[in-house]
Amino acid sequence: MRHFIIGLLRIGALLAGLCLWAAPAQAIDTVRCGSRLVSIDMTAAEVLGACGEPSYRDVWAQPGYGPNYLGAIEEWTYNLGSSQLLRVLRFRNGRLQRIDVDGYGFADDGPGDCTQSGIVRGMSKYRLVAQCGEPATKSVDVVQVPVDRRDRVYDPRASYNSWETVLREEWVYNFGASRFLRIVQIDNGRVTDVEFGGRGYDR
Repeated sequence: MRHFIIGLLRIGALLAGLCLWAAPAQAIDTVRCGSRLVSIDMTAAEVLGACGEPSYRDVWAQPGYGPNYLGAIEEWTYNLGSSQLLRVLRFRNGRLQRIDVDGYGFADDGPGDCTQSGIVRGMSKYRLVAQCGEPATKSVDVVQVPVDRRDRVYDPRASYNSWETVLREEWVYNFGASRFLRIVQIDNGRVTDVEFGGRGYDR
């Protein structure tokens, strides 16, 4: 009985850890960088002075105007190691707009698990690059998607009440002629879908 209870506790701890890793980013109001406090509406230069260069900088920049114009957006990720949460800072037109935490950090020691099951919905581009490296190709577009989707994949058979503008990217990974291409869809910096493509190729 004792071994059974210990086993259940271990499974519970593992599931809790997976939930922390896979959970969506959670917004906070301020973040501390050393002895300095960073808060909403600070300029990018002020944040650089307080926190230094980020581990990963994702730039969203699209031309266009109108009610759905996203503007120039950057998302900076700070990875301070496995004992601290990733800090994700989003800037719009040079001002800090949002601060998130996104699961625990990790040692940046090269590619990790890049299997089909290793790429999951909701993971950030930073985690994707850390696990799989840079893709063979990237494409980007601004698209309209339903706001009230149950998941991040649009169902053409469903009826939706409202729509939002997202920056959609498609990253294609090539792992050689013995494996299929991996096609990863990313909306606003988060993985929304993963598919197999045709046969890969040797470089």
